Amino acid sequence: MDQFSDAYSAPNVSELLTRFVTEDLLDQDDAIHPDEDLLAEGMVDSLGMMRLVAFIEQELGYKVPPGDLIIENFRTIGVLNDYLGRKLGAPGKEANNAR
Repeated sequence: MDQFSDAYSAPNVSELLTRFVTEDLLDQDDAIHPDEDLLAEGMVDSLGMMRLVAFIEQELGYKVPPGDLIIENFRTIGVLNDYLGRKLGAPGKEANNAR
């Protein structure tokens, strides 16, 4: 959490999310593309989604509200990164910092 507490960094967060999904959820070495559909391609199931949310809350210090647990926010790493950018106050994005 400390590395992201002062400022949101889209490339760093995207890399962090990709690494978690690839290594922890998929247990593989090859990184996934940011536009791969995690849900439709069966890479992340409901349990994986809860693990991903717990990871976000622990590592980024952002508590994902139940109303935000929708496919539109978690479909791909790229979409998730954009969602977190809006919520964590990325420069040029609408900020809604709930930390």
